[in-house]
Amino acid sequence: MWRTIGNRKAVDFLRRGIAAGRTSHAYLIAGPRQIGKMTLAMDLASAMECVGDDRPCGECDQCSRVERRTHTDVRVVGLDESGSRVRALISIDQVRTMQREASLKPYEGAYRVFVFDEAERLSEEAANCLLKTLEEPPDQVVLVLLAVGPSALLPTLVSRCQVIEMRPVPRPVIATELAERHGVDASTADELARLSAGRPGWAMEAAGNPELVEARSQELDAVGEVVNDGLEKRFAYASGLASSFTRSRETGRRSLEVWLDWWRDIMLIREGAPDLVTNLSKVDTLKSVATRLSREQIAGSIQAVHEAIVNLERNVNPRLALEHMMLILPVLRPSSGQAPSA
Repeated sequence: MWRTIGNRKAVDFLRRGIAAGRTSHAYLIAGPRQIGKMTLAMDLASAMECVGDDRPCGECDQCSRVERRTHTDVRVVGLDESGSRVRALISIDQVRTMQREASLKPYEGAYRVFVFDEAERLSEEAANCLLKTLEEPPDQVVLVLLAVGPSALLPTLVSRCQVIEMRPVPRPVIATELAERHGVDASTADELARLSAGRPGWAMEAAGNPELVEARSQELDAVGEVVNDGLEKRFAYASGLASSFTRSRETGRRSLEVWLDWWRDIMLIREGAPDLVTNLSKVDTLKSVATRLSREQIAGSIQAVHEAIVNLERNVNPRLALEHMMLILPVLRPSSGQAPSA
């Protein structure tokens, strides 16, 4: 009853460890956003608490309570967006609260499991405080850190965790999941699987929210316009995106993920691999840009977007980070019959 889609190597590793009684006191599950890190963490928590024969059985009360997020011994620690002010970092107070709870015996299950969502968002003080727990873990406590990659965390934290890397899931696997378990028609399932870039979480969300795909298409159009514009319009876009990011980090992240997808498609076309393009509906625009840039310019653009994402995660001023990205992006050479960009 492991609900994780794809990444069978990671699932099998955890399954074998649990079956043999060889579990770690701390795990780092690393991978792109919406790849399934939280699902795998909850699968692990269910398996740790399960009282069935084949853990996780998915049927016992322990498994059901973990799945519904009502199990008193399984808690997620992360950015709290329920209040009027969105947290930028996981605070030391949140870690200290976890430590107090970890000192208590499990209330209804066999273990206390703490999942740190977006562990890269730990403040420096919180990370150092968490390190003390990792160095001297209490009995019957399992910590699970979720992050985009080991490099996003302090090396001292990583060294005390069992690292599990999650990879993009093959398109056919996601398409099959959408069709068989969520009733999505085959054509739509294939399109969403392709647009997901190997992220089952995004595909599942898009299947239940068609507006997400439309918003993504509009964002792609905006990217194409900005790339063809001069510096004044690029800075105006950067200002708007910075304001959006300040209001909602999730919205800002998704916009920059679209930028990355757009530039990667440009590189694929430039390298003669159009069959691998994600955004097929924009292929004419992509081809037009690809013919006007060198391989080095495209690679530099991908790096510029990636650096902007990293800088935003490090709480660099959003407007400065995005304006810096715009300054690095190349000015397009005019195509035949087209006037040069301003």
